[in-house]
Amino acid sequence: IGEANNIANLHVQISSCDKILESMDHMLKNFQNNLANISNEIRHLQQYSAELNIKKKNRELVRGQLSQVVDEMVVPQSMIQIIMDVPVTERQFLEQLHELSHKMKFVKEQSFHDAIACQDVQEVLEKLRIKTISKLREFILQKIYQFRKPMTNYEVPQNALLRNRFFYEFLLTSDRQIADEIRREYIDTLSKVYFSYFKAYSTKLIKLQ
Repeated sequence: IGEANNIANLHVQISSCDKILESMDHMLKNFQNNLANISNEIRHLQQYSAELNIKKKNRELVRGQLSQVVDEMVVPQSMIQIIMDVPVTERQFLEQLHELSHKMKFVKEQSFHDAIACQDVQEVLEKLRIKTISKLREFILQKIYQFRKPMTNYEVPQNALLRNRFFYEFLLTSDRQIADEIRREYIDTLSKVYFSYFKAYSTKLIKLQ
């Protein structure tokens, strides 16, 4: 009977342990399920964070590109003032001439994609182009005409033309007709200059004979 009581108590204890183990197993499964859910949520948050980061970088890239386009297209008042009023021999005029040339090329390329956005700035650039061509044409022709003056030091106008050779490059891309006019004038003038040189030289040779 005593052993029977012990066996009965043991059975009760084992049953109690089984229930405890079963409860712990159930809790462990719940914990594993919760852990799996948390892990999925973490992965989802990581993916969402990565997507947001990509979108942010794309927005920054687009914003940077738009900012660059705006900077390239805007014609500052300082450029207008220098192109219109400053003599072509000044360094700041040459700097703005390079910038004007760049903007004209850029806007021309952009106009194929978005003609409406370029319309206003094209009008401003066209006015600057016409004014610039007039100033450059006048300057270059004046230097060419200096070759025609008697007793002229030909190196002075020639060096001025070489030093400002971008003026002619600008005319070539901006107004081919004016560039051709200047080329013909230069060739005609220099031909007469060299002819007069050779004529004077040959005359001296004849006198020496």
